[in-house]
Amino acid sequence: DPTLSAPEGAVDPPGTSTAPTGPTPTAASSAASTAAPRARCRVGQPRRLAIPALGVDAAFEQIGLDGHGKRDASGRLPLGNPSDRTRAGWYAQGPRPGSGRGTVLTNGHTYLDGSAIFQRDFARRVAVGQIIRIGQDNGSQCAYRITRVWREIDSARDYPALVSSQHLYDFSGPERLLLATCGGSWDSAADNFDDISVVLAVPADAR
Repeated sequence: DPTLSAPEGAVDPPGTSTAPTGPTPTAASSAASTAAPRARCRVGQPRRLAIPALGVDAAFEQIGLDGHGKRDASGRLPLGNPSDRTRAGWYAQGPRPGSGRGTVLTNGHTYLDGSAIFQRDFARRVAVGQIIRIGQDNGSQCAYRITRVWREIDSARDYPALVSSQHLYDFSGPERLLLATCGGSWDSAADNFDDISVVLAVPADAR
């Protein structure tokens, strides 16, 4: 997969299925669903990623820098990818969910055979307004609302410029969540996708 470039100065530590249509909830089921509200978001390490609109529900693993990767124009190494295709990656040397500052950096694989966390129709189905939920190691859950989507941009030509212009790797400023995965056209010679889709989200209660 195309990798993300890590922020300057960083050091190495660190299915898509549409929800089925069901019957209208009864008063009893609605009461049950509200009986156990999710624990309020508290700063912690992410353990699980869920995107209900895309049918995504997967564990996280920590990712670091790719020491064998090619440095960008600023001398920064790319981020590594999760070792398990079914897991999401979180850059543990960056901000943590719930910290209230900086951009939480996450990514994940897309595979041609559909065996990875994300599917090839990710770029078509992901949309502004959808909710991303992160389950924390402390039992709390942090919810983010998607505010920007860049669909299948060229990972080598356009992505570095996007990172710079949108300050996607800022470790300061308001809390945001970045999620990226490869997709688009397939380069059989390189055995990889040429493009990358990028999602930016803010805490769901942010105004």
